[in-house]
Amino acid sequence: MEDKIIRFPGGIPGFPELERFVLVELAPDSAFYELRSVDDPEIAMLVTVPWLFVPDYTLELSSEDEADLSIERPEDATVFCSVTFDAEDEGALYLNLLGPFVVNAAERIGRQVVLSDSGYPARARFELTAA
Repeated sequence: MEDKIIRFPGGIPGFPELERFVLVELAPDSAFYELRSVDDPEIAMLVTVPWLFVPDYTLELSSEDEADLSIERPEDATVFCSVTFDAEDEGALYLNLLGPFVVNAAERIGRQVVLSDSGYPARARFELTAA
């Protein structure tokens, strides 16, 4: 399992003490994964790749983020966004496009970045459709 752990130095917002997470596939070929804490397995969030919902999604990392994550080329990074649902809004899901998780796939180190000048929302609404 150690080879699947993604380290988030300093934790993630809301959970600064939790630094080790794994991506758990929910089902074969699913668009969604669970980002689960190794240190507190009761802490998990649903995530997905943003390009499945926003094909032209782009992000520019700060030079500090690139250096801290040792990202030299776009293909060095894996990007995913948190997913939430609203009980009042059946048939929809929300992606945090403003604050994606960026992971150096080779080094297995990541952080949640804030794309403050991007214009992306923290809660982008998408319709759920049956496939």
